[in-house]
Amino acid sequence: MAGNNTMSPSTAELILEMKKNYQIFLQRCEALTQEQALIGGICGEWSAKEVIDHLTGWQEASPSFLQDILSSERVELDVEIDAFNQISVQTKRALSWQESLAAFIESFAAFDQALQDIPKVQFIKNPGLTSWVKAMNHEYIFHRTHIEAAQER
Repeated sequence: MAGNNTMSPSTAELILEMKKNYQIFLQRCEALTQEQALIGGICGEWSAKEVIDHLTGWQEASPSFLQDILSSERVELDVEIDAFNQISVQTKRALSWQESLAAFIESFAAFDQALQDIPKVQFIKNPGLTSWVKAMNHEYIFHRTHIEAAQER
């Protein structure tokens, strides 16, 4: 029975790597002034705040996406990414920079809890779970360069 509660080293390492990259990303964001956070054009037309709002949307959706992956055993979800991104940013437009940061932190905590609630054996049985963690890890690394660009302005 204990074997059902242990992750393969590669899965455990992947989740730890994602959490580490989230923390690095968050530290870069917390170093931004409000003025830096609101300057547009650091990721396409987006400001650092809009990047945060975009990632918050994905983190907020992650617990239900993880459940969908578990129930269907699909590797990928059928999501219109551009529309999802647009909605995530638009629905958080009225938030201040500090409110966006707080929502980002809160949504990551819920995402992390959702990962912890999944029986670890499922990560072996369902490659979609690992794929989702890899995708989120990529997002923190990819958008870190955008936040660093905002710091330089």
